[in-house]
Amino acid sequence: MKRKPIKKRQILLIITGICLLWIGGTMYMDHLKLEEEMIQVVNSEEAKKVLETGLKNLDPNALTSEGVIKNYKIDYENIKRNPMGGISVPLIINDNDKLLISNLLSRNLANGKLGELKIGSSNTTYELHELLKKGAEDSEE
Repeated sequence: MKRKPIKKRQILLIITGICLLWIGGTMYMDHLKLEEEMIQVVNSEEAKKVLETGLKNLDPNALTSEGVIKNYKIDYENIKRNPMGGISVPLIINDNDKLLISNLLSRNLANGKLGELKIGSSNTTYELHELLKKGAEDSEE
């Protein structure tokens, strides 16, 4: 039986398919590398200090028995790169999924060098906001 010769169009499709797979694989690997770098930053001692300082700004007695915020943990599944720069780091407060703080960690670039890690913005859920407000009122009495 005689084989049909491969046409130029088939060769072009095969080459295009290989190029698309290569580009997709490269993009996926870059994405994984970026995620790994974000996790390293979030797990650093510097990030821990910055996050805990942010918690103490919301609740002066945070991470103590008198504070509203007793403990926190980082929600690793929802860490994301912010398109405007920085890393969005959600924190689960007191092991309650309704008590959340979303922090934006970022570094400024000054004179070609990375500056220190800072919280650019911080948002709390309504439930946590109300709990903190109630805790502040109780401490004033």
